[in-house]
Amino acid sequence: MTVASASCTRLAVADPPEVSAANPIHDESAVSYGYAGGIVAGIHTYGWMVPAILDSLGDAWLSHGWCEFRLPRPVYAGDELLTEVIPSPEDPDVGLITQRVVSDGRVTIEGTIGLGDAPWINEFILPTERTPVPAPESRPFLGLNDIPSDVDYPPMSVPLTASDARVWMSERIHDDDATWSSGDAPLVHPSWVLGQMTPLIRHSYRMPAGVHASGRVQHLNSFLADGEVVVAGRWGEVEVRKGKPWSTTDALFIDAHGTEVALVRQVAVILPLLPKD
Repeated sequence: MTVASASCTRLAVADPPEVSAANPIHDESAVSYGYAGGIVAGIHTYGWMVPAILDSLGDAWLSHGWCEFRLPRPVYAGDELLTEVIPSPEDPDVGLITQRVVSDGRVTIEGTIGLGDAPWINEFILPTERTPVPAPESRPFLGLNDIPSDVDYPPMSVPLTASDARVWMSERIHDDDATWSSGDAPLVHPSWVLGQMTPLIRHSYRMPAGVHASGRVQHLNSFLADGEVVVAGRWGEVEVRKGKPWSTTDALFIDAHGTEVALVRQVAVILPLLPKD
């Protein structure tokens, strides 16, 4: 299938309180890290690109498609975001996707999209532990020198009913498209998948602030909001750049029927704790 050119616009809104409570980079504490204010979570800015992706590739992308992207600059509440998809000059089956702020042109997401298996699908390092366990009563704190590598996360189980999907859409993505909210088992919005990566960490650990730097998403099967979802992950490599650890996590998503529905890779920059007043 040849990629069709497509675009969409969205107005960025501030993250809900539970997001900033889990990661202070999303509230005014971000000023102390050098940002102009609380930055909008990458899971939401990624989610606001979805209409352009579907206009370009069609609904088949949701059940067997992929996206690779990086987030070079922050998004702030109130930014008007323009997402554009164009066919790659080298391969008409690959789409080049860019999201930028209309007012100043800064690029906030750039990457590639396509149907079927991604060229890097075999690069995921998947966990062997896939049976969910409860969150521990006491979670260890991971400082900058304590980030694990080459070890499985304790898997978690996440409730995902039609009601949960509707709450996600109304409070996170602010999109009332019936695709993501109607019926007893609506399709799961792609942003929900990315949105489980931080909870996977915090299911078993406490961490300082982090910034989403890049990601890969491979949709494997149609994914409906109709029961408990298992999220199993593995800590990958840790690379230190300018004194900050860049941590890679790969994750596998298994739906309520035992079907593997998505693979995700997230690279996050872990930031130090802010000094207490």
